[in-house]
Order: sequence, then structure tokens, then C-alpha cells
Amino acid sequence: MTDLETIEKQHLNTYKNAVKEIIYNNTKSLVEGDIISLIKKPPLDSMDTIKMKLLSLAKKENQILNTKELEILISDYRENLSNSLMDLTKMRIDELINIIDKFEPKRETETISIQEKDIELLNKNIKKEIKKILDFTQENYLFSRLDKLFVNSISQKSQKNIINNFEKYMKSTYIKQLLENIAIKILVKDRTLMNGIFEQGERYLFTKSNSHLFDKEFQNATN
Repeated sequence: MTDLETIEKQHLNTYKNAVKEIIYNNTKSLVEGDIISLIKKPPLDSMDTIKMKLLSLAKKENQILNTKELEILISDYRENLSNSLMDLTKMRIDELINIIDKFEPKRETETISIQEKDIELLNKNIKKEIKKILDFTQENYLFSRLDKLFVNSISQKSQKNIINNFEKYMKSTYIKQLLENIAIKILVKDRTLMNGIFEQGERYLFTKSNSHLFDKEFQNATN
């Protein structure tokens, strides 16, 4: 391998690593910032749709819930859901970096490009995984523990009505709205990612075109 070929290979590896860093930061921001922010406890109780829905359903049945247990229940649910969703970081990073690792330019001006079909397939799998996580977390950290919210005097009928209506809401309206909001967050981050990769490609080509290190005549003169 000539000195020029070595320099070109080093430049390509530096370029790939820079793109990988963009992917890492973009994904971390998406999952830990954008998506998890939709799960966290809102600053005001009135904005807490889960809590307000349960209280509203109890009120319709003329029942009072154990507010201390309610806080614990929702807090545990959010914590476990957030922890599970963090796994999406590795899933997205691994898939995208796999594309970068396979990149070998066939032309002098070829740069890294993530195809639309690859993003669409990745997002489809991510959304499927999110839905699976939501279903599992709701069943195991929310629905299975609802009985702790009720006082002993509540009738079985009222308890059943509250639980059934709450589960129906969480499995339909809540999940639908959450998935729609997550989809928007993903769309925005995908655009940011594409722009970042494009700009990095421009820098790669600019350096390759303008640096004396890649000039064969300059290399020959210095050898």
C-alpha cells in the first residue's frame, strides 16, 4: 500500500467514525431526550393523563382512590417503561452503524448515504418494539396492580368498571396518542441525522479535494 493509499484509508476511517458519532448522539438524544420526555411525570398533575383518567373514572363511580398508592403505581410504571425504552438506543445505533461499516466508496465523490427504505424498515421495527414494550409494561406494572388503589368498601361492580374502562383507555387512546407523538419525534430526528451525515460527507470530500495530502504530485515531491 502506497503512502497515498494509506492516507486515503485513514481519511475514510476518520469520516466513518465521525458519522458514527453523529448517529450515536442523534439516537441518544432521540431516546433519552425526546421519547423518554413523553413518558416522564409532567410538571403539573392536571397534565398527567394517566393519573387524571383514573381519578375521573373513580369519580364517576363515586369512589375515592388511595392517592399514595396511585402515585407509587404510576411512578413505578413510568420508571420501568423508561428503562425498557432505553434498549431502543442500542437497537437503532447497531442497525445504522452496520450500514456505515459496509460503506466502501466506488467513486471518488461517493459519500455515505442511508437509504429511505433502510430508515423506513428500521422505524417500522422500532415502532413494533415500542408497542411490545408498552403492552408488556402496562400489563405487568399497571393493570396487574390496580387493585391496590381501592379501599375495602368499594363494590366489585364499581371496581370492575373502573379497571375495564381504564384498561380500554390505556390500550387505545393513550397508546395511539403516545405512538403518534413518538413517530413525530423520530421523523424530526431522522431529518436531523440525514442533514448531519450529508454535511459530514461534504467535509470529507472538501478535505479530499483541497488537502495537499491527497495530491499525487505533492506526495511524489515529498518522497
